[in-house]
Amino acid sequence: MQRITEETFRILVNAGSVRKISLQPAPWNGKNRWAVVLQLGMDEATIQPVRTWASLDSLSRWLKAQDCGVAELRVV
Repeated sequence: MQRITEETFRILVNAGSVRKISLQPAPWNGKNRWAVVLQLGMDEATIQPVRTWASLDSLSRWLKAQDCGVAELRVV
């Protein structure tokens, strides 16, 4: 899995290069957290440094600030 910076993430989103954005559970130190996984062609990527969010509300606010309109929620 690739890791990309937030700036690269914004560039890829604005260019229409992100095929899918998935929001996935990401346990961190025994706490429930959420992470973003991007589908870029055949590859997947995450934000570097690794970012997690405590709530879906805070994650959705961050995605809106990045000009993301649609994301898939995975509750695995």
